[in-house]
Amino acid sequence: MQIDDAYLDAFEDDMVRLSRRVYAVTGVPMYLVPEDLTGTNPTPPPDPEGDALAHEFQAVCAALSRRNGPLASIDISRILEVLADRHFLDVPFSSLADGTA
Repeated sequence: MQIDDAYLDAFEDDMVRLSRRVYAVTGVPMYLVPEDLTGTNPTPPPDPEGDALAHEFQAVCAALSRRNGPLASIDISRILEVLADRHFLDVPFSSLADGTA
């Protein structure tokens, strides 16, 4: 995935906007990733949507690292938050709390 400056500008704007939320009021979108630690179940088939999201995450991390230098753990959490906000529902999760949906 190729990410241009306009995409990064909008992404960073979303990182700032979402970081201002009061999570106790709005909730936090999150990823739940089940993992079979027993190793007894067959590996599930690849998920194209999950793969696309993983590639977008990697591309955003790489682009922001090139733009701003090494990412801190807070940067990673904000990147995940923006991706969750953009991908979980038909409308951005944050718009539900903002009343703009």
